[in-house]
Amino acid sequence: MYKKVLFGMIGLALLSIVLVACTIKDTATMSSGPVVKMGSSNFIDTTITLKKGETINLVATTSAPHVIANGIWDGSTAKPATETGAPKVNNLNFAGNDSKSIGPFTTAGTFKLYCTIHPGMNLVVTVV
Repeated sequence: MYKKVLFGMIGLALLSIVLVACTIKDTATMSSGPVVKMGSSNFIDTTITLKKGETINLVATTSAPHVIANGIWDGSTAKPATETGAPKVNNLNFAGNDSKSIGPFTTAGTFKLYCTIHPGMNLVVTVV
């Protein structure tokens, strides 16, 4: 009886180790830098300040799709525009629950990004 319990506990411990090992990510391939999270139809934080040379990591926290581009929503009107010195972002697609990087931002200034499919979903990036 005790042998069965012991083998069961050992089996559960090994299964736990395997599951934990599957969640380890290779940090050499992960981009570093500030994170901006996106909800179902909004940026969780609508502004971010970066240092020159940093890259933004956009993280979609829901299954909602997003298409990110340079520009801004002005009311219900999309106004695509790329400021001088901004990284060009043309229709960066998110299928949901994924992440992608934008940058590096190498010029000081204020830059605007928006989701082309969610009116009012704006992000202002200030680079110092």
